[in-house]
Amino acid sequence: MDEIKQHLATLLSDSDPAARRRAAEGLATCTGFAPVAALAAALRDENKGVRDAALRSLSQIGNKNVARAVVEYLGDTNITTRNLAAELLMRLRDQSLEALLPSLYDANQDVRKFVVDILGVNGSTDAVPHLIKLFADPDENVVISAVEALGNIRSESAIPALTAAFNDIAYARATTAEAIGKIGGTKATEFLLSQINTLIADPTSDPLVLYALLEAIGQIGYDKAFFELSNHISRVKGKLRRILLHAIIRIGERCTLTMENVEVVKQDLIEALKDKNAAIQVSAVKGLANVEGEDVTTALLEAVNRSEECDAVLCPILEYREGAFQVMVNDLESGKITPTKEVIGLMGRLVSRIEYAAIPKELIESDGRLLQRAFDAVKGAWNEATEDLRAVIVDTLFRLDGDQAIQVLDAIVDEPDPWLRIHVIELLAPLTDRRIPEFIGRFMNDEDEMVRDVAASTLAGRGESFNMLTSV
Repeated sequence: MDEIKQHLATLLSDSDPAARRRAAEGLATCTGFAPVAALAAALRDENKGVRDAALRSLSQIGNKNVARAVVEYLGDTNITTRNLAAELLMRLRDQSLEALLPSLYDANQDVRKFVVDILGVNGSTDAVPHLIKLFADPDENVVISAVEALGNIRSESAIPALTAAFNDIAYARATTAEAIGKIGGTKATEFLLSQINTLIADPTSDPLVLYALLEAIGQIGYDKAFFELSNHISRVKGKLRRILLHAIIRIGERCTLTMENVEVVKQDLIEALKDKNAAIQVSAVKGLANVEGEDVTTALLEAVNRSEECDAVLCPILEYREGAFQVMVNDLESGKITPTKEVIGLMGRLVSRIEYAAIPKELIESDGRLLQRAFDAVKGAWNEATEDLRAVIVDTLFRLDGDQAIQVLDAIVDEPDPWLRIHVIELLAPLTDRRIPEFIGRFMNDEDEMVRDVAASTLAGRGESFNMLTSV
C-alpha cells in the first residue's frame, strides 16, 4: 500500500518526467479508483513518455473504472489528450459502453460525435438503440456519424430504422445507403434494389444517392439484382453507367453470372479503367477480360501501374491474353504506354510464356521482327530508368535474347566509372541465365579492387568456380 501511495505522489507531483514515467508503469496492476484516476490525469502530462506509460498501464488494467475515469477527457481542450482517451476507450471495447452512453447527450456536439465514432468502432450491438435515438439530434454531423456507426456495427436490427431514415432525412441518404449495404441481408437488399429502380426512373434524382445505392447493392446483391440492374444499362449514361456496371460485375462474380452483349458497354469499361477508384478499375478489368480486340488489349496495358489492386488482377490476365505481347511491343514503340517497372516486368513474363508457333511468321523473320523490336524497346528505356527499373530491364533483356543482352552490358561496362560496373554485377546477381557467370568472371581481373571484390563475392554466392572464371 505504501508503494502505491509513493507511486501516486510521484506521478502527480514529481518534476522529473523519468520518475513520473516509472511511477505510471508501477501502477499498471492497481485496479483501485485512485490509481486509475491518477493514470487518467497523466494522459495530460506534458511529457510524451509519461503519457504513453499511463496509456499502457490503463490498457493493462482494462476495467470499467478505467472507462469511467477516461471518458471525461473526450472533451479536453488538448487534442492529444482527446485522442489518447479515445484510443483507450476503443481498446476497452465493451468495457467502455456504460461509461460512453451518458456522453451521447453531452451539450457539446463534438463530444457527442466523438462518442458515436468510438461506439461504431467498438461494434457493440447494445449501442444500436442508443445510436438510433440520435437520428433526432439537432447536429447533422452527429446524425451522419450515428448512421455510419450503425453500418460499422452491422446489426440487422438497425435496418428498419435506417430505411425510415433514408426516406425521412434527405441529407443522410447517401450515408444511409452505404450503412444498409454494410449490414446486408434480404431486407437490406430488397430495400436498396427498390430504391434504385425508383430513382433511376426519376431524371431529377440525386446522382450521389444513386451512386451510394449502387455501391451498396454491389456488395450484397444476388441474382435478382444482377438481372434487374442489367435491364437499366441502356437507361443511364456517363459516370452513373460506370458505377452501374461496377455493381453488376461484382454481383455477377459473386453469383457466377456473366454479362451478355459486353461489346455494347466495351467503351464504358475501357473508360472505367481510368477511374480514380481502384475497385471500379478492377471491375472494368474483369468485365473486359474475355473481350477480344487490340483496342481492349491496349487499354488493359495502359491500365498497368494505375493501382496495386488493379495490377493484382490485371497482370495475370495480360500474361495469358492472346496477342498481348505483340500489342505491347507496338504500344511501347509508339509511346502509347510508358516503359515502367511494371510494364517491362510484364513483358519479361510474357516472353517467357510466348508460344512461338502462334506468332505470325512475318513478325519473326521480316525487318520488323517482333522479338528484336521488343528487345530494342526495352533497351531504349535504360538511360532514363530508375534503379528499380534497370534491374527489371536487365532481367527482361536476358529473357528476350541473352546473347544480345551480354552485348548491351558490354557497352555499358566499358564506361570508366567503376561504380557502373559494380551496379551491373549487382543487377545480374539474382538472374539465372547460363551466360551470366562467365560475364561476371571478366571482372575478376578488373583494375578496380572494389569491382573485383564484388565480382568474387557474387560468384561465391552463386557457387561458381573461381579457377575456371578467372582464366576468361
